[in-house]
Amino acid sequence: MKIQTKYGLFAVLIIITAVVYFLYVKPVRETIIFFPLDPSIQFDEASTALRANQGNGSYSISWSEESVLNMEAYLRQDISLLYKNGKLASVLKDWKQDAKLIQQAESFPVEESSLFQTVTFHYAEVHTPESKIFSAQRLTEDKLYVIRSPYSAFQSFLQPISTEQHEWKEVLEQTARSIIMESLNQAASAFGIDRNRYRVAPLTDLRAKQGNLLSGYTESKQDEIIGKLWEGLYRNYVLGIRHDNGSELSPLGSTVPLLLVALDKKELLVVFTASDGAPVLLRQRLPSPR
Repeated sequence: MKIQTKYGLFAVLIIITAVVYFLYVKPVRETIIFFPLDPSIQFDEASTALRANQGNGSYSISWSEESVLNMEAYLRQDISLLYKNGKLASVLKDWKQDAKLIQQAESFPVEESSLFQTVTFHYAEVHTPESKIFSAQRLTEDKLYVIRSPYSAFQSFLQPISTEQHEWKEVLEQTARSIIMESLNQAASAFGIDRNRYRVAPLTDLRAKQGNLLSGYTESKQDEIIGKLWEGLYRNYVLGIRHDNGSELSPLGSTVPLLLVALDKKELLVVFTASDGAPVLLRQRLPSPR
């Protein structure tokens, strides 16, 4: 009887310790969660950059991103996506606790002429002394056209300045565009999407086309929609694509996600084609513009 009492007390102590741990010492999780935005919490610096370096028989792409918050955050996290000719080539993601700064970089070899597009979501979760939680966010992006051909000199550029560069820009953009639009056609057929009911923009153009895509919403509402969009993308795209049959797939090789905002402002759809050729649809309910 005494032994049972001793073990019972020990079990109670374990339970109490576990409750205290999860209430007060919760471990930081690698995640993105949208919390209300506080204008006083801002990124002092945020950038994403691409550079091509000529080599023998191939070239390398150097890709980097960094951001600095104006205060120390409970959680800092950056997610950067790099697309090559309309398909996801690589992902940079890093998170830190009690930090201001995130820096990431990668370099890898490439052989053919390509259009590179990258978009980065810079994120921070800040806990105040009053036990309130806010988030901060920023989007940055970059683009680079690279020409590697036996018929011309090696070149890389953001804005074309010669006739040859203008021609290559058209060719590379058309290649990426055809891949992305085919993914839209597949999704429209598979999920019965009426494209006339939506404004459409690729994720890589979100920062530039945010105002048109989310017209009718205040800036704060637009920021909320984008924050929740990346919350969903991180969980259902960056960390792995889950099919209805339960299988999970890396996002690498998938097409640039297309964002479809309903003209009646009821929903935002995200469509893309996974590397196995399956169309994917993600759905986000939109708030009222008022």
